[in-house]
Amino acid sequence: MILPLGLALTLASGIAPAASRWATEQERHILKKGQPLAGEALAFANDLAITRPEEIRVLEVKSVPLPAPRPLVKLAARWGLPVFEPAGMALGRGIYLLNSNSRLLRHELVHVAQYQRLGGIEPFLRRYLTECLIHGYLGSPLEAEARAKEIE
Repeated sequence: MILPLGLALTLASGIAPAASRWATEQERHILKKGQPLAGEALAFANDLAITRPEEIRVLEVKSVPLPAPRPLVKLAARWGLPVFEPAGMALGRGIYLLNSNSRLLRHELVHVAQYQRLGGIEPFLRRYLTECLIHGYLGSPLEAEARAKEIE
């Protein structure tokens, strides 16, 4: 469902603080347990002008944690929010991956660069959620940028 701008901004503003708290907790977990970037991924992070890419951590998991209980996830998905069972997720400087797919890692690294460019977790999530509510997940400009740069 694509929402009008005013409603999208209101929803994103209401959701972003709680989503940011959850994302910050997840980022801490990934930074503690994850592995540093190496090789091509580190070079790609440098190409994206990510500051201190050596601090990024990647944690391979069997399933990427979701920010809400399943019934809320289903409701959010009906509204166009990007809450589903992803194969990867960037949360600040931490990245969850289901497997070591290099293209997916590149996609998530673009999101890390976006977090930095937009000023951190909460500003990123506020914009990301707003875009998804207005344009849908696939039409979100931040997602479109990540898809385009993952294959460069």
